[in-house]
Amino acid sequence: MELTQRRPAYWTPGYDTAHLVVPVLLVLLAALLAFLPAKPVRRTRVVPPAPPVIRPTTILSPLAGSALGSGQTLVVDGLAHPGGVVRLYWYTQPIGEPTVVAADGRWQFTLANLPPGTHTLRAGALVAGRSIWSSEVVFTATAPATRPVAKPAPKKPAAKAPANTSKSRKPANSRP
Repeated sequence: MELTQRRPAYWTPGYDTAHLVVPVLLVLLAALLAFLPAKPVRRTRVVPPAPPVIRPTTILSPLAGSALGSGQTLVVDGLAHPGGVVRLYWYTQPIGEPTVVAADGRWQFTLANLPPGTHTLRAGALVAGRSIWSSEVVFTATAPATRPVAKPAPKKPAAKAPANTSKSRKPANSRP
């Protein structure tokens, strides 16, 4: 008798058929489902929320085209979205410290010692991560009026009274 073990008759080298059938069936089922018509998809319309209404930034004073006295204190005020932070710009340079807009939407800056000439102001408000800019306001600062020193008027000599005021005598200029 032989001591070596023999393989069963149904055994063949390679893959086991029972274990190979299950993955193949799964792949065929997935391919079949991919090509079958699906149920109609009911599309829902997604409406994004409306953006918040943000009040535009405006400069109320000084008025565009106005003439102001140079060297005077200038009050710049305007409107913006409540709770925003406003910064004032002179041409492109920021001036003053940023200010928070009040609950009624008002803001105010005070400027002093503007040199004479034409100036441009612009306000920018930061609201909800967005910069909201005002339109430019162009105004003129005039030099203070200097009054010329008034020279005293020359004094007129006092009128001389006639030496002889009697009516009986003839004037000295008259001829005899």
